[in-house]
Amino acid sequence: MPNPPVTFPAMFTPANAVAFANADGTAQTVSADAPLPVALSGSVGTQAVSAVSLPLPTGAATAANQSATNAALGTLSAQLPATLGQKTMAQSLPVTLASDTSALGVTVGNFPATQTVTATSLPLPAGAATAANQTSGNTSLAAISGQLPASLGPKPSSASLSVGLASDLANIEPGAAAITGTTMPAGGTGITGWLSAIYRSCSEGATLAGSVTSAAVVVSTSNNLCMGGSFQVTNAGTTCTITYEQSNDGTNWVTLPVVSAAAANAAPATTSTAAGIYTYVSSAAFVRARVSTYTSGTVAVVLSQKQQVAPSSGVSLAAGASGIGSVSVTGTTTITGSVNLGNGFTDSTAALGASATFTGTGRANSAGQFAFFNATAFADQAGTLFIDQSLDTGTSYQAIASQAVAAGSGANISVRMCGAVGTATMYRVRYVNGAGAQTTFRLSSSFSAS
Repeated sequence: MPNPPVTFPAMFTPANAVAFANADGTAQTVSADAPLPVALSGSVGTQAVSAVSLPLPTGAATAANQSATNAALGTLSAQLPATLGQKTMAQSLPVTLASDTSALGVTVGNFPATQTVTATSLPLPAGAATAANQTSGNTSLAAISGQLPASLGPKPSSASLSVGLASDLANIEPGAAAITGTTMPAGGTGITGWLSAIYRSCSEGATLAGSVTSAAVVVSTSNNLCMGGSFQVTNAGTTCTITYEQSNDGTNWVTLPVVSAAAANAAPATTSTAAGIYTYVSSAAFVRARVSTYTSGTVAVVLSQKQQVAPSSGVSLAAGASGIGSVSVTGTTTITGSVNLGNGFTDSTAALGASATFTGTGRANSAGQFAFFNATAFADQAGTLFIDQSLDTGTSYQAIASQAVAAGSGANISVRMCGAVGTATMYRVRYVNGAGAQTTFRLSSSFSAS
């Protein structure tokens, strides 16, 4: 008859069981409640199970396999730092990121489908893994565990594992490269050097010093991020000439105007022969100071660059013929006195009768140097102050501004002058008294530039 299926734990392979005959001749299926009867003859005692009767699965742990594992764990333990904390490069573990990451897979095979049981006891076969064999592995694992932080999260340096970069990595950016034409400033190294150079460029100008004893370049540098600065000639040599130059390509140079900082009205120059500070403004990519004529001695120059500078060069009116608008200057011109002062007039101090009018003299801004016409009045009787304008050389006037004057007080009015500059445009002051006769009256007018 067919054998019913018998289910074993998951690590065993299902198999079909057998049936046996009961004493009454009926069939009995083998189960946990009705095991297969086994008849033993003689004294059996303890039966040893051998590898032949109970073969281990392929790859099962044996003493030989365990020895290799213990050796590998011992090697791993020896490669870890003996203690936690920061280490020297020689004591650090090299770390290199893999180009890809693959999942680790573990495959466990089942036991053989059929197990032969030959005795009631089941001792382990020779060479199987035991607690004694596991001791060496446990020791290595304990050593590894003791060298790891007790918990996850940020740690101080004394409780951290030191990690050294692999010897074949130049820096933390294996593919990094500086832009063309940019070099590390003197004294800088690595990321700290570059960061300090960037900070210096963003916060202040550069200072560069040089000296020569021949006709050669004394100082030359990039003008990037700077708008100007100054050359200080600390030693001018003997009968030597320094030429100041600027360039955008670092090859073709043109003159750079400089101004002596010691002379308030110095004209721009492109050379110097004496010690001093010479300021400049330039938007070129490079600037330099070069000894163009050398006789003897040492020529020394210190260059200081600034990101923001005040204009230090321009056109000097004292250096030759120059024009500003319609004003021309030839040679050396000396200006004395004051420029663009107002021109004032006392129009009247005679008291006016009731309802009387005083009309001032018409005046023209012939030279065009003034911009305003002003009038001021004081009276002990109420009245009205006017400013009149004429565009036809005084033939007719129109009131263009007025101001009421209270009794015993003053008033002031001002108008911006308009019309053609010349004698045709004229201005005058006018005052109309009120109903009461005055005993005190003051009236004046003026031209002013502002």
